[in-house]
Amino acid sequence: MRVGIDAWDLSRDLHFTGMGQYSRHLLVSLPDAGRDVSVVAYGSPYDSRPSWLPQQLAWRSVGRRMPAKLTALHSRLLALPQVVARDGVDLFHATAVHMRPYFPPVPRLDCPVVVTLHDLIPLTHYRVSSLPMRQQLFYRWNLRRAVRADGVITVSEHSRSEIVSVLGVERDRVHVIHNGVEFPANHDRGVLTRLQLDRPYLLYAGSFEPRKNLARALRAFRLLVDHGHPHVLAAVVERRSGHQPEVMAELARLGLGERVRLLHSLEEADLRSLYTHAELLFFPSLAEGFGYPPVQAGAVGLPVVASDLPVLREIMGEAPVYVDPYSEEAMATGLAMVLGDKGLRLRMTELGRNAAARFTHERCARGHLEVYDRVLRESASSRIARRKQGIESPRVEV
Repeated sequence: MRVGIDAWDLSRDLHFTGMGQYSRHLLVSLPDAGRDVSVVAYGSPYDSRPSWLPQQLAWRSVGRRMPAKLTALHSRLLALPQVVARDGVDLFHATAVHMRPYFPPVPRLDCPVVVTLHDLIPLTHYRVSSLPMRQQLFYRWNLRRAVRADGVITVSEHSRSEIVSVLGVERDRVHVIHNGVEFPANHDRGVLTRLQLDRPYLLYAGSFEPRKNLARALRAFRLLVDHGHPHVLAAVVERRSGHQPEVMAELARLGLGERVRLLHSLEEADLRSLYTHAELLFFPSLAEGFGYPPVQAGAVGLPVVASDLPVLREIMGEAPVYVDPYSEEAMATGLAMVLGDKGLRLRMTELGRNAAARFTHERCARGHLEVYDRVLRESASSRIARRKQGIESPRVEV
């Protein structure tokens, strides 16, 4: 089986996001999944071959450099079909459904296409109509392309339920494969020295995006500081997520100064050090498709205070202390409770490790191969017939 994998922007900033980590670990794990599979990774015209990419994987930078609004469209709609055909790819996997037009759309190719739709947060949490018109049109168009793919993968039962109910996709066409999150501890304190970060500190992992709830988290942390806790808040934030000015204004208003450190673009070893030496992970997100950080925290034995979301309960069970993410007081109370109870932290550590142990890269890769096999078993005639009949377009009214 020769599989093409979308690796757009994985040698640059997307590499540090949850979607980027999903694509990276899939590329690394597939060749060792115990099957006769060869993989071709397709990057953007701005990407060079990532240093972490296994040597046995072929690499292609597809398309030519153009204005930002056109590069992704040209690469995936015009250049990619020719390159994939020349490479003899049996199946192509689009690893994300993006909402911004400077990221690649789901392609249409002569070979079967599988797509990973991580979540429907732009539809179910945000009002799509509040987005710029260009983003609205691109996202709706890209969703239609996604649900008409030959196979759809998502990362949790929660996300599958939303895809089925909101988009009207048949449930048996949506395959749940939980992310692989193997995240060994890193006890090197030299990273903290290099980052000029002193212990004790709490860890926040997310972005400036409103659903990651950083402004409200800062207000909760202010309450903790006011009650005499000596901790610093180390916030790992995706710098390209937008909405930074609003968060910085709130940070200045709260007068937290050196008590908050904003960090970004950390390599995995450095990130593991931050998790390993923190007191707890504070994860107050308002919406998730899976939730990488709580699983990463569980893997290194770090207690988690997290939003009380159905998807986090699905993934982490009873390991975290769950709090109301819309209440600064409730979040501050949850943080103080965990920090003040050593026995509770020990129980949370054990539960977290057990929860995280379920999410291996090998299991994730094998799940993908099973979906690829299922899609490839469909005859060309059945795929053509399904496309001619059409699949109901996404119901994206908001």
